[in-house]
Amino acid sequence: MSAIPYTVERRPDTGVNNVQLAMWLFIASEVMLFGGLFSAYFMLRAGAPAAWLPLREHLATAVQGTVTILAAGAALVFAARLSAAGSTRVRAALAASAGFAMVFGGFKFADYASLLAHHLGPAASTQMATYFLLTGVHLLHVVGGLIAIAWVAVRTSAAPADRPAAANRLRALALYWGFVDVVWVIIFVLLYVV
Repeated sequence: MSAIPYTVERRPDTGVNNVQLAMWLFIASEVMLFGGLFSAYFMLRAGAPAAWLPLREHLATAVQGTVTILAAGAALVFAARLSAAGSTRVRAALAASAGFAMVFGGFKFADYASLLAHHLGPAASTQMATYFLLTGVHLLHVVGGLIAIAWVAVRTSAAPADRPAAANRLRALALYWGFVDVVWVIIFVLLYVV
């Protein structure tokens, strides 16, 4: 059985390998998804009869969530560097990343519970519907990232022959998580600041 070409080596036509190219194409499709969601947010907000006020009473948990989601991404970048260097601590960095992502999810669920307890669910207003839609779709991407972290942790071995492929998978996963981080920062600004 032969290996799939360009799984680690750069393709001569694109300058990136197949894993990186696939991740960039996936992120391009996700940019279109979130672009549509953000466009809907701006159109609904601009046409709203009353001003949409930022959710400042939830700002503290949103800031804590922002710190943890960014820490999850930083841990993935660290894991990719460890893997490229042949370190045996890659799984520990992946566990840290997953832990930070789960804490972020905990902050989001605490926000959801608080809003629902105050009868501010998606049916309360168009603003709340867009809040739950944007944060919910983002949270699904965090869950997808957690599944990918688990898959990479299981697939990654300390064997020298697997190091280039493992580092490549981790770089692709860190790229995905960078996108998740950027989307969250945009959501944070739109929903909690302006």
